[in-house]
Amino acid sequence: MLALMPLMAMLVATAASSGPSRVLDVRAFGARPNDGKDDTAAVARAIEEIGKLKGGRLVFPKGRYEFHAGSNPASPGAMMALDGLDAIEIDGGGSEFRFHGLAQGLTFHRCTNITLRNVTLEWAPAPFSVGRVIAATERSFDVEVEPEYPVKGGEPVGAFMEYDPATRTPLRRGLDVYNGVELTELIRPQVLRLRLKWPIAVKPGVLVVLRHQVYGYNGVSFHRCSNVRTRNVTMHSVPGMGLIAVHSRDVTIEGLRVIPRPGTRHPMSATADATHFMGCKGTVTLRNCVFEGMGDDGANVKSGLYLTVQKRLDERTVLAQHNLKMADLPDPGDVMETFHTDDLIAYGHATVRSAVLEDDRITHRVEFAEPLPAELREGDVLGNASRTPKLRMSNCTVRLNRARGVLCQTRDAIIEGCTFDRCTGPGVLVLTEVVHFFESIGTRDVIVRNSRFIDCNYGAASGDASLMAMAWLKDFAYPPKPGVHRNTVLRNNTIEGADGGGILAAGVEGLTIEGNTLRNVCRNPGRDEAAYGVRIINCGNVRLQGNHVPEDRQGAGFKKDVRMTP
Repeated sequence: MLALMPLMAMLVATAASSGPSRVLDVRAFGARPNDGKDDTAAVARAIEEIGKLKGGRLVFPKGRYEFHAGSNPASPGAMMALDGLDAIEIDGGGSEFRFHGLAQGLTFHRCTNITLRNVTLEWAPAPFSVGRVIAATERSFDVEVEPEYPVKGGEPVGAFMEYDPATRTPLRRGLDVYNGVELTELIRPQVLRLRLKWPIAVKPGVLVVLRHQVYGYNGVSFHRCSNVRTRNVTMHSVPGMGLIAVHSRDVTIEGLRVIPRPGTRHPMSATADATHFMGCKGTVTLRNCVFEGMGDDGANVKSGLYLTVQKRLDERTVLAQHNLKMADLPDPGDVMETFHTDDLIAYGHATVRSAVLEDDRITHRVEFAEPLPAELREGDVLGNASRTPKLRMSNCTVRLNRARGVLCQTRDAIIEGCTFDRCTGPGVLVLTEVVHFFESIGTRDVIVRNSRFIDCNYGAASGDASLMAMAWLKDFAYPPKPGVHRNTVLRNNTIEGADGGGILAAGVEGLTIEGNTLRNVCRNPGRDEAAYGVRIINCGNVRLQGNHVPEDRQGAGFKKDVRMTP
């Protein structure tokens, strides 16, 4: 009892104080660093208490804290959950939060003025395994799994990808397979046999990374939050996305590191995107971040999801669904643009009066304040033009990941002073598409400047160039007409090494490409579009000036510095 008195006194003192200086120490609620015991319930009690104080700091004395899935009495699906709180700062003090089992990490719902700082998050065990392929048939392959990834058979594999054994990085033009594994079985200690749903030619001798969990459990999630900030947060071995913000406003991310844990041989940091921003407003800021070894993009910033019109009920009301049956309800007052999927050029817009999900939970009933355009037809899509946050991304590094460095699908974006190093897809892809994910929206006013692209676009999710702006229309129709994207500026970038082209733009009205330097591009282009330093297709109002593409310093497949059609 005497040992608890200082902590009890601290709790009473902080609870009686007022203003932003109120501080709660998690030890006052039973959490103890480095004792190996489950701290989940104790931290939940601390969160409940700081909610009563209506603002303050929750501090974790430096050490390691243990959290277990299902142990949070307030929210069993999350290790830590904050709901409806304002003016809260969580300061990890340099601590490590070790997460055991599958649950969300930190979730914030309808919170305002939130800061998360100085903490490392890690799941144990890792949500992936790594091993060498020792045998393969048409419908199965055997993997000798490395000792640090204990396996017993029966583990799910949502995706697998080939890696280079020498570098432990994604294999150039290697396999990248989702949903192809029927089951796994242990044929002897640490050797898994993966039975396949269809024939896949896996190469004996390569490394494979087996992702047992791809999506679903994120490191930090913000949902309908505003004015949120993270500083100096690090994440390892995340069974999903590192940080995700949905329908939130003004999100600032500084010094976020999503990386494999130093001192391990892990080739992967998060099984999906490092960061993902869907349907936000205000400004999304990414500053001084490092994203390495993810299973997907470094940053995906999008207005949300295109909703396909299923039925027009009257002149103001439609029923609509997303292609993959996901929900993305607009808010009253949001402006939705209307598009035909064969060109994705907006032909109208209307303001949302109300939006609800039908009983099937996938059909959106959207009513508008004014009549919809007369030419609206079934199969057209609605894109939310109000949920297009400004993007300000500076001094960030994305490296050694599957897919893109940045997938930019918003308006008023500046990406500057960044390095994209051996991303298997383009370093930056400015995109909108209606072929699979139906992620919206056609961009406006995007600037990519003063950035480096090093040996990008060589494997999974690759395109024709390291820096791209383009669109996929219905049934993969291509190229788009000018105006899908507007006012794209690609200036003073350096592209060093690429199997394909350096820069490609298609369907842009108002395109500036100037002052860029391209070296050793077009080493091994997969098709003609990728054999040019700069490729411009169906763009209008083009300014092309001061680019440096010396022919004698390009790859073996290089044809010409610039090709522009029509």
